[in-house]
Amino acid sequence: MLSLAGQGQSNWVLDVPEDVSIWEWVSSAFVQHDIQSAHLDVMGGHLRSAVFYTGYPDPAGKRIAQYGAPNHTGNATLISAMGIYGKDRDGKPLLHCHGCLVTGNGQTQGGHLDTQQCIVGQTGIRIYVTTTSEVEFAARLDSTSGMYVFHPQLAEQNDGTADRAAVSAAHER
Repeated sequence: MLSLAGQGQSNWVLDVPEDVSIWEWVSSAFVQHDIQSAHLDVMGGHLRSAVFYTGYPDPAGKRIAQYGAPNHTGNATLISAMGIYGKDRDGKPLLHCHGCLVTGNGQTQGGHLDTQQCIVGQTGIRIYVTTTSEVEFAARLDSTSGMYVFHPQLAEQNDGTADRAAVSAAHER
């Protein structure tokens, strides 16, 4: 993302308070500040409840991996997580986030966090955000994995079109 941004990036801190979902706070802040895409480093903290998915190899061999059933846990400690905020395949906001946590029974687990169902606990959670107005993330079908994954691209310009040739040229360098 940053290698394509000619003007550099903006860095800021987002503190998520108790009793809200990570998604609720992030999406609200990003709408308020007109942020279309970002990289998030989520610091540790308490989660009142969490839902996450762990991946495993696809037995049919059609995909590199697939997610199992949701894991629900309460009273978890989030060790850390990393997320990408961008546009899903329909152009709607999406936060894809993977993290490591210690569940209420003391087991260390990790995987894809369902940020809409990860409710922040008493300590709050701090997120370090990196953005640039020049580059955004958009979910596209990845031919290798068979999954929709985020790809960087130049942000849409004022006339609603993106300079795709510049993105392609940057990828070839």
